[in-house]
Amino acid sequence: MRVPILERLPKAKHQLDIAGAVVGVLALLVSLTPSLLPRPNWAQGLVSGLAFAVGYGVGVGLWRLAVVISRGRLRPSAEAPWWLVTAIGLAVAMAFMPLAVGWQNSVREAVGEAPTSGFDWFVGAIFYAAGATLAFSIGRGVARGWRALHRLSVRWIPGDRERRRSRFLDGVVTLVGMLVVASLALSVLSWLLTAVSVQRNRAYDPEFPQPTSPLRSGSDASLVAWDEVGQAGAKIVGGGPTVTQIEAVTGMTAVDPIRVYVGIDAPGTFEERAQLAVEELERTGAAERSVLMVAGTTGSGWLDPAALDGFEYLHAGDTAIVAQQYGATGSPVSALLTPDLSQDGTTALVRAVTAWWNELPADDRPQLLVYGLSLGSFGIQSAYASGDALMSETQGAVLAGTPSFTPVWSAFQDARDDGSPYSLPVLDGGEHVRWAAQWGGLAELGGTWSETRVAYLQHGTDPIVWIGPSVIWSEPEWLKPGQRSPEISTDMTWIPVVTAFQGVIDLILSTAVPEDAGHKYGNLALDALHEVTGDAGLDDEALERIRTVIETYDTYVVE
Repeated sequence: MRVPILERLPKAKHQLDIAGAVVGVLALLVSLTPSLLPRPNWAQGLVSGLAFAVGYGVGVGLWRLAVVISRGRLRPSAEAPWWLVTAIGLAVAMAFMPLAVGWQNSVREAVGEAPTSGFDWFVGAIFYAAGATLAFSIGRGVARGWRALHRLSVRWIPGDRERRRSRFLDGVVTLVGMLVVASLALSVLSWLLTAVSVQRNRAYDPEFPQPTSPLRSGSDASLVAWDEVGQAGAKIVGGGPTVTQIEAVTGMTAVDPIRVYVGIDAPGTFEERAQLAVEELERTGAAERSVLMVAGTTGSGWLDPAALDGFEYLHAGDTAIVAQQYGATGSPVSALLTPDLSQDGTTALVRAVTAWWNELPADDRPQLLVYGLSLGSFGIQSAYASGDALMSETQGAVLAGTPSFTPVWSAFQDARDDGSPYSLPVLDGGEHVRWAAQWGGLAELGGTWSETRVAYLQHGTDPIVWIGPSVIWSEPEWLKPGQRSPEISTDMTWIPVVTAFQGVIDLILSTAVPEDAGHKYGNLALDALHEVTGDAGLDDEALERIRTVIETYDTYVVE
């Protein structure tokens, strides 16, 4: 038995629906428009391929819906050879290329990159084909499943009217089945990635040998065994400036900084590991230091060495840093597949350390600072019920590149003073919370900044901060007139669905940019840490030397 509408779904691989192709080519063109960050050849090809395929599906669906609504007044769309559609699309894209190059150069200028003269068509074509093929394969798979289910169901459903109704139900069942399959696939993928990441976490970098200082976790004197700190932890406890280096840069007498780190291979629950971290703080004498930093790690347990080292230079080593690893997978994977780990692990550490700190004499204890970058910032803020709790339970916070799905950050953003932009808000005149995108931005606001200071660092071009699911269907606040950052190319506009595709590529490329752009905050973190925690009495020359040292750090990749 034939099913007219469903039977007309594309089955021939060598023919393309003309209505779908028209919309697909239009989607390809708008995919050339600029986004937050520059796109290399492969990224542009991938975005354009996905955009064409999705546009094609939308075009096919809209035309067929119009045919049904017209009750036969419109004819089904004709088909054309795939090579003809490809040739036309390529010709149109080439005609638009000078404009596309100009758009990309406006983005490159915004982040401090040199201009480009054009695209590598060979690389772009390969990734275009990959993106389009992937999207078409998924679409055809869903369509075939829907068609097969409907053919099966009409055999058991009497009457044409009931059969027509079953099409909708079959579509719902197909959608649910697709979601179930996707969920199972993600679960298997999460398990595999976690297993691989855990093994990699146990492969230590020989450049970071076991520390000899008793003030470091993993040393012979530590309560945390060397094989329990993990690869990420080994880089933290085995790195950092020495007393000699600190004294040479600051010109002051220094002490050996304390670094406490508990990896995922340490036995026990998050709460038990957090208590172990507290015991390490007690063992190392952290209560006697001037500043105590509770640091939220990224997905793999990584912390930005520029921020940690800069913090220790500022206070001539009179510091203690404590962190706990909650997973070994990279931040993108962790945020997507196991977002609860960053909340649970970091919250356990914050609560345990805060409880210990509260028991110390109020007039003789270190300043309590919380710090986090990226998923680490999300984890730190998840430990507090609200922004008020963050300010009342700490004595300072430096939070960089906060993900868009962070509730405390979102509440602060939404409560901004009238007239201040969403991209760089002002809240209560900057009395407690301030935002900055560039060096010196926190101090520029002027006025009174209370003793408990919260500093948010967020570049206008950082996709981690701005890109979220709602970008698919609604114009984001940060792109509206009067709200957008001057760092964003003036040529960037919101385009439904396409901007989301571009945003995903921006997320992948978030650190593939020069310093002080995208998701890079190493240098800026030093400025924020100085504004929030002060220093050990350094003069301007010493501060400038510290900044010079931090600026020499290698470009990092957030893990």
